[in-house]
Amino acid sequence: MGKPRRASPVRLRFGRRAALLALLLLAPILPRAAQPQRALETEPAPLAENLPVGAQAGRLRFLGMLVLRSGSSGGMRVSQLSGLAWDEDEQLLYALSDKGALVHLRPVLRDGVLRDVELVRIVPLREPATETSSRDRRLDPEGLAVLHADNGRRGDTELLVSFERHPRILRYRPDGRVLGEYRLPPELADRDRYAGANRMLESVCYDDRFGVLTAPEKPLKGTTARIFSLAGRAWHYPMDTQDRIVDIECLGGGEVLVLEGNFGALFWRAHTTLKRVRLVDEEGIPALRPELLFSLRSSQGYQIDNFEGIARHRGNRFFLVSDDNDFFLQRTLLLYFELLDPPVQ
Repeated sequence: MGKPRRASPVRLRFGRRAALLALLLLAPILPRAAQPQRALETEPAPLAENLPVGAQAGRLRFLGMLVLRSGSSGGMRVSQLSGLAWDEDEQLLYALSDKGALVHLRPVLRDGVLRDVELVRIVPLREPATETSSRDRRLDPEGLAVLHADNGRRGDTELLVSFERHPRILRYRPDGRVLGEYRLPPELADRDRYAGANRMLESVCYDDRFGVLTAPEKPLKGTTARIFSLAGRAWHYPMDTQDRIVDIECLGGGEVLVLEGNFGALFWRAHTTLKRVRLVDEEGIPALRPELLFSLRSSQGYQIDNFEGIARHRGNRFFLVSDDNDFFLQRTLLLYFELLDPPVQ
């Protein structure tokens, strides 16, 4: 039996190059190695010194606050959270990242107080038609709302997402797949009408009476602040010109919570204000009459950050989340609170 023939150095180099070229060509379609999920680290945080759990600030009763750190899944991190929505059927709190990630969280409550949060998974939002990831920073998803989340049936949840920089409102499945896109009123569809590229559709919610509602972060050029229905209605919303509408939450029957905020205008000072309005069924563009529920200001000792998302949990209990802007001096805070009825006169 003869000795095996050795491949020449030229053939070896050619074979290696061919194998490398094949791997490069196949890389986009080969499955990527799963990246390990990093558990979400949490730490209790006070809302203010000498304000224990159960204490009151305005109409807010403090039920716990956490700093969220380090959680990641599939190469996406828990950061820059600006939208929230609670799914009662699935027992999940969805959080929306400005970078196009949809975070699934499970709050841990004990005796009605927020004690911890578990990271379930993170999925990228997909783009219509192409089904590619929306993790393009220029798209900037901001507002989040939930449909079919409290009907006793699992698996039929849908999410509404509003976008800045490129104004639109899309409908998603919880796995990040696109279900459809809403048609915006002409004023909202025109990018040139907005006060700036980062001042577009910051919020969205669904009202059983007036349908999908949204509001620009800042008033459109030459107008006052307004809340819009995609069905063609609009309402004037009086507010301080220094503030921004950072989120809205529909409570049903035309009742809406409006979260206003201002962050970093002076030495990183922040304030967060929550108001309630009732949309009226009148002709034209009627003016609303906001009811102040609470106002939290860092200058008054409240240890807050850039709160941009609100979600109703159950009854009069709600979550608030802050956007850390991926900046090391800021924090991702998850606040749990109860809205109290006004005192009897």
